[in-house]
Amino acid sequence: MRDTSGGYGAVLAERPIRDLLLASLCGRFAFNALGLGFVLFAAAETDSIAVTGAMIAAFALTTALAPARGRLVDRHGPATLGALAVASAGAVALLVAAGAADAPTWTFVLSAGLAGLFAPPLGPFARSVWSGLPDRGQLQQRVHALDAAGEESALIVSPLIVSVLVLVGSPGLALSVCAVALLVGAVAAGRTSLARTPGSRASPSTPLPASLWLVFVAFLPTAAALGALDIAIPAAATEQGHPAAAGAIEATMAVGTVAGSLLAGRLLLGAPERRVLAMQAVLAGGLAAATLVTTHLVLLGVVLVVPGLALGALFAALYLLVGRLAPKGSGTRTFGWLVTVNNGGLALGAAAAGALAQSSGPRAGFWLAAACALAGVVPAVGALVLSARVPHPNTARRPR
Repeated sequence: MRDTSGGYGAVLAERPIRDLLLASLCGRFAFNALGLGFVLFAAAETDSIAVTGAMIAAFALTTALAPARGRLVDRHGPATLGALAVASAGAVALLVAAGAADAPTWTFVLSAGLAGLFAPPLGPFARSVWSGLPDRGQLQQRVHALDAAGEESALIVSPLIVSVLVLVGSPGLALSVCAVALLVGAVAAGRTSLARTPGSRASPSTPLPASLWLVFVAFLPTAAALGALDIAIPAAATEQGHPAAAGAIEATMAVGTVAGSLLAGRLLLGAPERRVLAMQAVLAGGLAAATLVTTHLVLLGVVLVVPGLALGALFAALYLLVGRLAPKGSGTRTFGWLVTVNNGGLALGAAAAGALAQSSGPRAGFWLAAACALAGVVPAVGALVLSARVPHPNTARRPR
């Protein structure tokens, strides 16, 4: 059934929502570009794969502390976003300066680690705000869907922006632009009217409910499935003699994910916990079907649209569900855990798929992705049962 209470135009017509969405996405686009920026900068300045790997490892490890940064924002308010962004952007500036001064390579690794350590949790903060909006006419569902579509678009567009900046300038220019955009987005997000709306502060002893932990457990193998695809798709394209086709296949699936998010926001398909379970099953089925066409790259791209659509709808429902289950005043910390689970799953899936693809071929990587997605169904059922017992408040809950 389609939601006829107003489309995305009506949502974006509300200036407070539009302002926060655009500001947070500005920062998120910039943050998603940093990884590639670090790789290109290290390659240009050091010509060392080891230094590049150490920089990305340091960045990934410190980025995983998103729940701690989220707790700071919940406790001290949205101004914390700007303070974190100043430190993160400063670390990027330090890296660029270190390259210009021919500083020791350990300063590169340190700067990348600090950039991740102080990264403002813009996505978790925005989603905590959306979860506190009055749920009139499925407003929360549509805003979460827009947020999910914007986040996925950032994964597509950000590397292209970096490539253009490197082409017309240098990796240092690309990193500098990313640092400025991250700072502008974070400060602007913290100063929007929705961010400044009075809300309750988090209690340091507020535990997350068991239903939320089951949601996280269910999402971990899903993220691992995506990590496995990051390896399996290029491996399949390379095996067929067309390595460049991997980018087109991944982009096709990503477009499907954006479309799935937007479609999910427009359709009334029942409770979010039921949608998470259903989309988990569709994702597993679509990935299993992909194992049959790994030697036909065009067909592979077409088939992967299905899991892409399912993934987009899953994200939209997942954000809505996590927001409803989050303890009052702990929204940013809670969504920060989702970021950490996602990054951990991606790393585990990629590592396992790399070993499998090396020993058994690309198809094994796709089977691993399908098995991971299927493994998330059981904890998703548990999350459905437990979350059904949690009342959904009709009044706005604004985590701070």
